[in-house]
Amino acid sequence: MTRPRTQIMVSYAVMIALLGMFAINYLNDMIYPALSALFGLFLVNIPALMRRRGIVALPWELVLWIFIVVFLHNLGLFTKFYDTVWWWDKLTHLLSTSLIAAFGFIGIVIVDKYTDTIHLPPRLLPFLIVIFVLAMGVFWELVEFFFDTFFGTMMQYSLQDTVMDLVFNLIGALIVAIIGPWYLRRRSVDDLIQGLEVEDTIMRIRSRILRDREGF
Repeated sequence: MTRPRTQIMVSYAVMIALLGMFAINYLNDMIYPALSALFGLFLVNIPALMRRRGIVALPWELVLWIFIVVFLHNLGLFTKFYDTVWWWDKLTHLLSTSLIAAFGFIGIVIVDKYTDTIHLPPRLLPFLIVIFVLAMGVFWELVEFFFDTFFGTMMQYSLQDTVMDLVFNLIGALIVAIIGPWYLRRRSVDDLIQGLEVEDTIMRIRSRILRDREGF
C-alpha cells in the first residue's frame, strides 16, 4: 500500500531531525543524547520495517504517535527542556505511557482473539491495561536508577520526580483504559484485526510451525 504524501513528508522530517540531533550531540561529546537520537531513529523505522516484512501494519495514527513521542523526547534532551521547562518531563511521560498502553491494548485484543485457552471479559480490559503500563513504568524507573548508579547519568532528579513520573504513567494508562473499550464499541475486534493485517501474520506463523514440525 502506497503511503500518502503527508505521511512520507512527516516520516522524513522526523528522521532528518533525529539524524541532525545525533550529529550535533556527537560532535559536542554529548554521548547520551546522541545515543538517544540514534536509538530514536531506529524506533521510528520499526513500523515501516514491520509492514515491509508483512508482520503487522500499524495504523498511521499510531505511527504518528510514535514519531511524536520519540521526537519530543529527543528534542527535550537536545534543547535541555528537561532541565528548563518543568512540565516537559510530564508531557513526554504522559505521551509515552499512553503509547505503551495503546500497544498493550492491541496486544491484549490479539491474544484474546487468537488464543483459545484465554478469554478476557471486556470489563477486565481497562484493568489489564493499567496494570501493564504501571509494570512497564516501574521497569523504566529501575532502568533509570541503573544508569544513574553505574554510568553517572541524571535521569532521576529526586524521589518526588520518580513518583510524579509514575503518577503521569497512571494518567496515561487511564486515558487508554477509557478510550480502548469505547473504541471497541464503535469498531469491532474483527475490524481492528483486519486493519492491522494480523490474520496474514498468524497464517504465516502457523505455516512455518507446520513446516518445521514436518522437517523433524
